[in-house]
Amino acid sequence: MKPGIRAAALALTTSLACGAAGHAFEAVTAVTGRCPEGHPETGDLGIRSLLCVSGSCQVNRWTGRGYTHEFSTEPRVNGVIGGSPADGKLRQGDVITAIGGVLITTREGGRRLANLTPGVPVTLRIRRGGKEMDVVLVPRLGCNMPQLAVLGGEGPVPRQARLVRPGLPAAPPFSFGLELTCGPCGWIAEPNGTLRWYSPVSPVVRSVEPGGPGDLAGLQPGDVLLAIAGHPLSSEDSGRPLGKLRPGEAVEVRFLRDRESRSVEIVPEAASLHQRF
Repeated sequence: MKPGIRAAALALTTSLACGAAGHAFEAVTAVTGRCPEGHPETGDLGIRSLLCVSGSCQVNRWTGRGYTHEFSTEPRVNGVIGGSPADGKLRQGDVITAIGGVLITTREGGRRLANLTPGVPVTLRIRRGGKEMDVVLVPRLGCNMPQLAVLGGEGPVPRQARLVRPGLPAAPPFSFGLELTCGPCGWIAEPNGTLRWYSPVSPVVRSVEPGGPGDLAGLQPGDVLLAIAGHPLSSEDSGRPLGKLRPGEAVEVRFLRDRESRSVEIVPEAASLHQRF
């Protein structure tokens, strides 16, 4: 693959699968009032998914003191649920810049979006067609667990190091050229500067970048990634060893396809600044 031509590197989503599974989750929530992964019911705008382009983002991250969203770049609305408070007021492609007068890229902005109060109006500042406007929405009772897609930017592989603050989403130096669905997963910077992978479930391959390492190794959409270099992707103990992987070093990837466990060897490539996996 030629340097400078990059496709989406990773999509993170808060559902355990995409497509039909996402609709099933909404139906179950409406009937039972229960949210997956023990997430409490809270104010919900009905944003089905958010998109971050060339940035590091996380949604529904448990901090020990509650749930929060974190955006290093302004997220875009990637879909709304029909009949929800956002239906008819937010459109796909709307860029959320602030909530209640607080920039969405700040910790407080992300925290506010993740912790809405049912029945209490909230003002979102959005950018649509190059123009900014305020949209007032009244959250309903729900799970407030939007899916999240993070797309890598295009351009040559940067040579400079990237500084990240401890505890915030980070980007690894390698890429498998995969787009995944999983729980509230991602890379987190440790206080000593190392990276740690976090995911409560085994990620599912949503798409494969043409010509990327995953494509060359034969991975396909629907494959469930179980382990890389012997480290289970859903294990907390494996988070730090996975952060030590480097581009150009061949690793074994174990995955599940049609209920059959398989393994392939993949040589990760160097990632651009914003690529995710």
